Amino acid sequence: MRLHGLWVAVCLWVVTVGATVTGGEISSTLQARLDSAKVGETVTVWLRPAQAADIGDVKARGQAAYHSRRERYRAVATDLKESARNSQRDLKSELESLEATSRVRNVKYHWLVNIVEAEIEVSALRELAARPDIEAVLEPPEVRLIAPARETLGGEVDDARAGVSENLKFIRADEVWAAGYTGKGRLVCTFDTGVEGDHPALAGGWKGNDGDHEAAWFDTHMGGEDLPHVIEDCGQASCNSSHGTHVLGTIVGHDDASGDTIGVAPGAQWISAAVVDITGASIIDAFEWAVNPDGDLNSIDDVPDVINHSWGVVGVGCENIFYDLIEATEALAIVNIFAAGNDGPGTLTMRNPANRALDALDCFAVGNVDADNAVPVIHATSSRGPSECNGAIKPNVCAPGGAIRSCVPGGYGFMTGTSMAAAQVSGLVALMRERNPEVSVDEIKEAILLTAPDFGYALPNNDYGWGVIDCMAAINAVAPPSAHPHLRIYTFDCENGEPGDTMFGSLVLQNLGEAVTSVSVSVLEPPPEVDVISGTATFGTIAGGDTARAQNTLAFAVSLAVTAGTVIPLDVEVVGVGYIDTVVLYVPVAPTADRSLVTHEAGRVTFSLSNFGSFGLGPGSTFPLGGEGFRFDGSENCLHEGGLMIGVGPTMVSDAVTNFIGEPDGDFRVVSGGSFELNVSPDGAAEHSLARFSDQRAENPIGLEITQESFAFAVSPDDRLIILRYIISADEGRDVGDIYAGLYLDWDIVSWFQNAGGYELADRFLWTAYNNGSSLEHYRGVALLEGNLSSAMTAEGMMVYFTDDGFSEEEKYASLHDGLVSAQVYKQAQHDLVQVLAVGPFNLARGESDTVAFAIIAGDSYDDINAVAEAARLAYTNLEDCCRLRGDVNHDGGSVQDIADVVWMVQYMFQGGPPPPCFDEGDINGDGGSVMDIADLTYLIEYMFASGPPPPECP
Repeated sequence: MRLHGLWVAVCLWVVTVGATVTGGEISSTLQARLDSAKVGETVTVWLRPAQAADIGDVKARGQAAYHSRRERYRAVATDLKESARNSQRDLKSELESLEATSRVRNVKYHWLVNIVEAEIEVSALRELAARPDIEAVLEPPEVRLIAPARETLGGEVDDARAGVSENLKFIRADEVWAAGYTGKGRLVCTFDTGVEGDHPALAGGWKGNDGDHEAAWFDTHMGGEDLPHVIEDCGQASCNSSHGTHVLGTIVGHDDASGDTIGVAPGAQWISAAVVDITGASIIDAFEWAVNPDGDLNSIDDVPDVINHSWGVVGVGCENIFYDLIEATEALAIVNIFAAGNDGPGTLTMRNPANRALDALDCFAVGNVDADNAVPVIHATSSRGPSECNGAIKPNVCAPGGAIRSCVPGGYGFMTGTSMAAAQVSGLVALMRERNPEVSVDEIKEAILLTAPDFGYALPNNDYGWGVIDCMAAINAVAPPSAHPHLRIYTFDCENGEPGDTMFGSLVLQNLGEAVTSVSVSVLEPPPEVDVISGTATFGTIAGGDTARAQNTLAFAVSLAVTAGTVIPLDVEVVGVGYIDTVVLYVPVAPTADRSLVTHEAGRVTFSLSNFGSFGLGPGSTFPLGGEGFRFDGSENCLHEGGLMIGVGPTMVSDAVTNFIGEPDGDFRVVSGGSFELNVSPDGAAEHSLARFSDQRAENPIGLEITQESFAFAVSPDDRLIILRYIISADEGRDVGDIYAGLYLDWDIVSWFQNAGGYELADRFLWTAYNNGSSLEHYRGVALLEGNLSSAMTAEGMMVYFTDDGFSEEEKYASLHDGLVSAQVYKQAQHDLVQVLAVGPFNLARGESDTVAFAIIAGDSYDDINAVAEAARLAYTNLEDCCRLRGDVNHDGGSVQDIADVVWMVQYMFQGGPPPPCFDEGDINGDGGSVMDIADLTYLIEYMFASGPPPPECP
């Protein structure tokens, strides 16, 4: 009978009725505002373009095509981003035109749900609403807390209460713990009113303890703070500063010191977003943060298993305001659990979005039962169904919610309501995902419904839904990890050899499914430049969830014709008993010993750069290669990616940044002797590095060699900047004309999707800043020091990272020479932004050189960073002046061209000594050749001892 009830509701696939907005119609609540609006007045709206892809189809494709949750997550996220981009493309062009005339401001292009948020002048809004590609125009809803029906806040923990709360015993959570499941390794998220993050019942479980605070706490309404905290000033008439702490404690709370356990999943970690009942907070921003907290689509360890919601919107009936957002989140394998509401005992008392009921699993809402007796009874205040959308059964399930004891700021207290009940279901989700991390959203919900005891009630009904949760029964209903094995390459430990070498490597496989026996890997048909010497590796049995190293090594002989630095893809076949798959093994061919990083730490800036054109390379970067990124005054790394780009045409760009498939475009090859280290520098610069590389690894090499110098300073105001100078030389083979050179910078400041940026023509620098909605702060940027400005581009990051062709060669070239087209567009934006500052064009005859220079700068405010830009220009002038003493090689202030200088040159040239502090001072004879070569040494000795001519003046 219970199963029949479930499938009856599943089949109630009825179209939503009521005040649904379609076809570009302006919602009734918004229309009332527009009717009374004054000329020139602006309103903030959500524009919903026609959907390019059905979210259900996206979800189905991901589930059908990919074995693992990780693979499905990346595929679905990419699909959603592409769908939103395609759907919003034409609208985006018009909005940018309206921004240029100040009729539109503060535009946000969302991707998890197909919504464009903007502040729009009323007359322009009517024009936009008439567009055929606009499906609806909505007023952003007022998201309100489902406040507790009753609360009694207590003080410090009472030792007499230490132990397991009675509600947890009623739902058999303690039995699940005894069976070995506590939520360990799983992650939960709450959208609520704030959290006392240092509460003893919560502090140990915060995911941000790993150091990535931004991926564990979302609070941007008034500037935000890095650490979880209670929101005392929420901007409303009254603020519930205890609710978020209490709810989170009910999900994961435990105090190891006292033995007090109040959470269903005490072993799980948590993250939280302070977005409920908080003026200025964006619920869509919170969803887009929660589905990808660290900004990396390749990782899912930061992605929660469940999001707990204690909020709703009153007065909008069944309008599709949040339904698509919830479906998209669940397509990414994240379960959403909603409090049903505390507006009972009447029927039809559930708020949007918990009121939706397309099937038994839709917008999973939890009612509140009193569980003081053996048979639980629905609490009088618990909201009831049926759904006003289609008459289907609501809530979905119930849990104890009467007088639940949990943590509150400063101690412990009691609250009653469906928020307390929903929190226990969210904790159960974490337990189920620990048993099987691959279990789907729908499988979790079905298991909860089908195992809920009916206690003699005729279920399902509009009081209890499908019953009261039973954690132990739900866990037992979850299938163990997938019976389908899935083997993938985990790593390939190979000592990189040069072309012509024989390379040996040890392969490691990971099994994401059940055990596979007799596993082996064989290389299939290799490309002509690779000769397979040993092409089979054996592993034996690989257990589910385990990794295994091959019992023998693979060996390849690489042709001399292969360019150093190439990564060769090899198709390999992975087989086992009942298993076969083909994957790609990437074999690097590069003398990596010369590829290295240095980190400047002389002043208030910490900055890492490489000797192959990339910089940053720190935690959270696109390519985290062990650097520190860019940190200011000890902050977290805020540089997602940076690098040099040089182009002479749309098919001939040499660079060190993201390419068309989202991988590093490693076009620069370290030349002989190009390894580098930090040294003391002259004229106030505390640190100096020098490296040399060519563009010979590019698909279409331009024929350039680049000498890269960096300078850091210890004394204010120069301690807030890094100077990067590039001396670009054409090789001896040909002349090179119309060269553009620039720096690519992807800053992610405080909150990567809330950045503004642009170029200041008068002050000559390109900046990005954190836009908290009311002000700009935490500025980072780049100033031009030498060269003729050709471009100062600011663009949305989705152009680079989430399009079919990634950051193509054509787009890179355009970014180097397109001028100031986007200089003003994003100065008040809240987006993920990327920027390019470039110079050109310039021409080089064969063997000739030219110099370009930039300063990476930081400041707290615009005036602050402007002052740093000015300081950078003065510092660079001082550096350039150092060549006035050409010949004082060691820069000791002694006589020019003395014995100490000769000794310095000999040590550098023949004994591995440090290079000259100033580049030009080693070019004694001024012939533009290599710094401190034999010609320079001969020239200096002849001048000192044989009456030769003096060194020429600096140019």
